[in-house]
Amino acid sequence: MATLRNALKDTESTLHQHIAYSLDEARLEARFILEHVLKISQKDIIQENDRQLNEEDQLHIKSITEKRIAGIPLPYVLGEWSFYGRTFKVNQNVLIPRADTEILIEKVISKINARDTFHILDLGCGTGIIGITLALERPLSKVTLIDQSEAALKNTKVNQAFHEVSNVTIQKSDWFSALAKTKFDLIVSNPPYLKENDPHLLKGLEHEPIDALISGPTGMNAIQHIIENAKNHLNEDAWLFIEHGYNQAEIVKDLFQKNGYQHIEHAKDIHGIRRVTFGQYSIV
Repeated sequence: MATLRNALKDTESTLHQHIAYSLDEARLEARFILEHVLKISQKDIIQENDRQLNEEDQLHIKSITEKRIAGIPLPYVLGEWSFYGRTFKVNQNVLIPRADTEILIEKVISKINARDTFHILDLGCGTGIIGITLALERPLSKVTLIDQSEAALKNTKVNQAFHEVSNVTIQKSDWFSALAKTKFDLIVSNPPYLKENDPHLLKGLEHEPIDALISGPTGMNAIQHIIENAKNHLNEDAWLFIEHGYNQAEIVKDLFQKNGYQHIEHAKDIHGIRRVTFGQYSIV
């Protein structure tokens, strides 16, 4: 019977051999797999490395590893991934949660006092990680999560139930189309922002839903639509936050300025890239 130490080493070796991973990347992913299968923490892996694994656990680890080396991203294989210190359910109908988006959460909650009762809109919610995280971080506020994809909304509802969130509303809408004249104190969005034929689509993103990635020839269709139309759904001095591509910060800032937003700022992700642009809208 294999020990936890041996299982970790074997999984790490297999990943390193079959995927273009550094040894450190393979070790990290191997740890994620064992943590998921054995329902243990990183600390447990270190302290219990002589633990004996039963045959069922060994087969489960092998099955996940085989799917991974076949090219399926690990979050889709596991059916869950971590974001902002919480676990969220994911499937191949939604984008994989990424740490880059955590700066978006940090900047949004910096504008909302814990006692505030904001009405927040998560526009194009996908997994629901943004809206649900905001609802949990600011429980006195109300969050509306919308998406045009039924499959994405189903995933959002799974995460709502998983986290037992009560201060959210989930509805289907193609951007603002189903919102009538509803207004919000803050709108946040991580929309599609890749251009057609972007090379990233063939390297690292090929398993993720294309509609959640591409937005026209330049990648700016959704962002431009949101900036131009959000004004009709923002209260006085309300905020608009948008996550965008690594090379779109200046273009997005220009669109904010042209549409009357003020106090425009950028925020950098964990790699030091300007990933979020936000501004405040005053009704003239």
